[in-house]
Amino acid sequence: MKKILLVFTVTVLMFLAHVTAASACLISIYQPEVPNSLRR
Repeated sequence: MKKILLVFTVTVLMFLAHVTAASACLISIYQPEVPNSLRR
């Protein structure tokens, strides 16, 4: 019984880690254009 609970817990945590990493990667891809006033 402990092994089943451990496997379930690890599976859920891995899924959450994957979802979090995927959403963070999508956010970092977005790069708005820099206005001319801020360019050097």
